Amino acid sequence: MATMEEVVKEADLLGYRGEKREEYLKQEFNLLAERERQAREKKEEAERQAREKKEEAERQERKQEADRKERLELEKMKLDAEMKLLQAKIEAGIIKNEPDGSGARSSDAGAKHPKLPNFQDGRDDLDICLTRFERFAESNGWSREKWSPSLCTLLTGRALDCYGWLSAEQAKDYDKVKEALMKRYDLTEDGYRRKFRTCKPAKGESPDSDMFIVRIVTYLDRWIELSKTDKSYEKLKDLIVREQFMDACPEDLATRLREKDLHTLERVAKEADLFLKARNRKLCDQPRKVF
Repeated sequence: MATMEEVVKEADLLGYRGEKREEYLKQEFNLLAERERQAREKKEEAERQAREKKEEAERQERKQEADRKERLELEKMKLDAEMKLLQAKIEAGIIKNEPDGSGARSSDAGAKHPKLPNFQDGRDDLDICLTRFERFAESNGWSREKWSPSLCTLLTGRALDCYGWLSAEQAKDYDKVKEALMKRYDLTEDGYRRKFRTCKPAKGESPDSDMFIVRIVTYLDRWIELSKTDKSYEKLKDLIVREQFMDACPEDLATRLREKDLHTLERVAKEADLFLKARNRKLCDQPRKVF
C-alpha cells in the first residue's frame, strides 16, 4: 500500500501543477484513507471472530465442567439417599447389618417392618399416608426413634428425594422428616386453607357418604392446627375474619400480609394500614400498574 509521501512523489513525476495537482492528491489521499479503513476493519473483524471463537470455546468448557459437576452432585445425592435408606432399614430392623456386608432379612422383621403399602408419589395423598403410618406405629407400640427409619422405607419419588436431602441428624427425627415432607407437598397452613376453601366432592362420593365431610373437617382442623390457633370461639372468629379480609384485599396487599405471617386480626389491620398509607392508596384501590 502506497504511503502519502509516495503519492506526492508520483504527482511530481507526472508533472501535475496547481489545481490539477491538488485534485490528484485529494483523490489519491481519499483512496489511501479508504484502503486503510478497509484494512483496519478487516483486521478488527478477524480479531473479533477470533475473540468470539475463544469465548465460545471457554463457554463450552465451563458448561461441560458445570454439567460434569452437576452429574457428580446428582450421583452423590442419589448415593447418599441410598445409604440413608439402607441405614434406616438397618435401624428399623428390616435387614441385618451382616459382617460380610450383605443384607439379610431380620428374623424379627415381621414385628418391626411396617406392613403398609408404599407411598406412591403423584397418586397417594401424603397427609392420609402419614396419618395412617402414625396410627399404625402407635397401635404397634413402636418407640419414637423407629418412626423415621420405618417411614423412609415406604417413600418413593419426590418424597424419597426430600428425605435424601435432609442431614443425617434431621433424617433420624420423625418430626423433622414430617415437617420437610409436608412443606414439599404444600401441606402447610396456607395449603390447607386453600384445600378447605376449594375442596370438591370426589368421583363416587354421595350426599349420604361421610367422606367428603370428613375431608372438609380434616382440612379445617389441619389449617387451625398449623396456624397455631386456639379452638375457642374468639380465636376461631379472628382466624376466619382475618383470612376473609386477606382474600378480599388487593393481591399485592394480600401477598404482603401473608408473607408477614400475622396471627391476629389487629396486627393484620395495622400492617395493611401502613402498607396502603406508604403507597397513598385506599383499601378498595387496585395496585397501580408499573410500566
